[in-house]
Amino acid sequence: MQSLTLICFGKLKTPGFEQAVNDFEKRLGKYFKFDVRELKPVKVSEKSDRVRQAVQETEAQMIFDEIEKVNRTKSVWAIDERGLARSTKSWAEEIEAHKNAGKHLVLVIGSGLGLPRQVLLQANKIISFGPQTFSHELARLVLTEQLYRAGSLAAGHPYHNEG
Repeated sequence: MQSLTLICFGKLKTPGFEQAVNDFEKRLGKYFKFDVRELKPVKVSEKSDRVRQAVQETEAQMIFDEIEKVNRTKSVWAIDERGLARSTKSWAEEIEAHKNAGKHLVLVIGSGLGLPRQVLLQANKIISFGPQTFSHELARLVLTEQLYRAGSLAAGHPYHNEG
């Protein structure tokens, strides 16, 4: 079974998001071994560029530390609006290719400041849900739904209805 790890910042707090994400994470169990690692966001004491950069450097190190804990051959996909949008079919095909190659897929969603540049530079792929900026909670919901959709598509389940 394909193994996926999601590294993200913060717990789900918005009413309804936790329930929806938990539902999709439960459904994902049919297709993937799914592990979530929630990191505690670093407090931004002021909005100066210097402070924001320092926070992002700290968050980058936190992400890299979590990636290192995955003791397998891995591929890292960063979720960021600057990435390339893909169709669900493309998601399913790329995830299946990772499975066939024996690679553990690590997906990363940034904090409220987004993903640090260092993480984007080290990622194997940068995936976008479109040019908009989403809250980390909404990005996590969209990601878990898309992973479920890709898994169900690859398995021939009728959840995905394209066209």
